[in-house]
Amino acid sequence: MIKLENVSYTYMQGGSFEKKALDNVSLEIKSGEFIGIIGHTGSGKSTMIQMLNGLIKPSLGRVIIDGDDLSDKKVKLRDVRFKVGLVMQYPEYQLFEETVLKDICFGPLNMGLPQSEAEDRAKFAANMVGLSESLLDKSPFDLSGGQKRRAAIAGVLAMEPKILILDEPTAGLDPAGRDEILTKIRDMHKRLNLTVLLVSHSMEDVARLADRILVMNSGAVEMFDMPSKVFGKGRRLEEIGLTVPQITKVMDRLRSAGIQIEDGIYTTGDAYRILLPLLTK
Repeated sequence: MIKLENVSYTYMQGGSFEKKALDNVSLEIKSGEFIGIIGHTGSGKSTMIQMLNGLIKPSLGRVIIDGDDLSDKKVKLRDVRFKVGLVMQYPEYQLFEETVLKDICFGPLNMGLPQSEAEDRAKFAANMVGLSESLLDKSPFDLSGGQKRRAAIAGVLAMEPKILILDEPTAGLDPAGRDEILTKIRDMHKRLNLTVLLVSHSMEDVARLADRILVMNSGAVEMFDMPSKVFGKGRRLEEIGLTVPQITKVMDRLRSAGIQIEDGIYTTGDAYRILLPLLTK
């Protein structure tokens, strides 16, 4: 579904402020995978996901989406952007229509779909993200912060992308809003068989949701593996400015205190499974 071949990107190339944001990145993501993307600020995460949508082109290398090489002049980037839904940070700032329904319909109408089909898609997308039909006739500016975020995600989902990329989708939300958004993203991934890329600073979120985790460091791929393998390298993560989930730290402390606990515990569910038999003894 997604393939990067030796991709590099340099901002202000040739200028006095030249900066390499991506350095010889190669990776493959299969259809239907849920990928968590983590890395320190300036590690290249945002640059990379903008390439997948065709917003910026690599200085070197190739980006291939669903078999289409984005550097090929025959490939229409407009079609690629309908296939790859990109939700940037604070997407609610992009809401602008009179009603929530009109806002969610904007993408499908821009694809050339008739009004009736656009509205059907919008209502389906609103339902998927947990927006009740009673909210669709309201102004998007009358919604709560979490509802605005869901409306913005629904606007991307209504275009029926094959790939959904979310850049810090829970930024600025309270804990309840965070959990609601992440639950809906997980449900959408399963029900629609979407390929999902989630950029997040929360180790707990990516540990709980991702099939594989991509760790970016100084524009390069540091790790790309299952959560257990990535969080099993806690010392290296700390060296590059990241950390492991809090529950992993707790389990490490218990292990160092002499309690026999297996390695690779990075979710509260795993911790519960391991600790309950010990507590009942």
